[in-house]
Amino acid sequence: MSVPKAIRDLADMFDKLPGVGPRAALRYAYWLAGQNKNTAKQFSETIDAIYRDIIPCSDCGIWTDTSPCRICADPKRDPALLCVVASSQDVRVMEEAGVYQGKYFVLGGLLDPIEGRTPDNIQVQKLIQRLKNPARPIQEVILALDPDVMGDTTSLYIIRQLSSMPVAISRLARGIPTGAQIEYADEATITDAYLNRRKTNNRPAA
Repeated sequence: MSVPKAIRDLADMFDKLPGVGPRAALRYAYWLAGQNKNTAKQFSETIDAIYRDIIPCSDCGIWTDTSPCRICADPKRDPALLCVVASSQDVRVMEEAGVYQGKYFVLGGLLDPIEGRTPDNIQVQKLIQRLKNPARPIQEVILALDPDVMGDTTSLYIIRQLSSMPVAISRLARGIPTGAQIEYADEATITDAYLNRRKTNNRPAA
């Protein structure tokens, strides 16, 4: 059966979403096409609102509707702890676990040479500048990155970049299975990983 171009184009957009395959994308497109115009308009306006109302926090980089974000502005958070994550979704999961009370830094992705994502494409240099600020000393950097090849590669790169700095570096313990993503970990797994994090040698061998 021929699929109308408008539905096919919409399905192509849904297919770009993480975890959505071609069949599900086409099902979503047909569902939306079958809704009344008010529903479609709400759908469109909600997407527009993301780009109109959501901005990256000027301090940590998390997506927020205020800058600095509520976490950065919270005086109860420990300013000496800095948890480095890949994305805003990872901050949400860490917060839902309820065990971490420091500040965050969002890299905006992980190193992936195959996809062409190099150190210039993520916020490593901004992280270094953040750690060099004498007015806001950091005692420990916690690397909360996905325990897969990209996460490990990014962690090793950051450890090397910070090797000359007087700051402790730790990584989440392997309570999170290798190959999993922090975004999909439950609270118990995040809690176990955080409480059992281990120090790393921030002075790699030459």
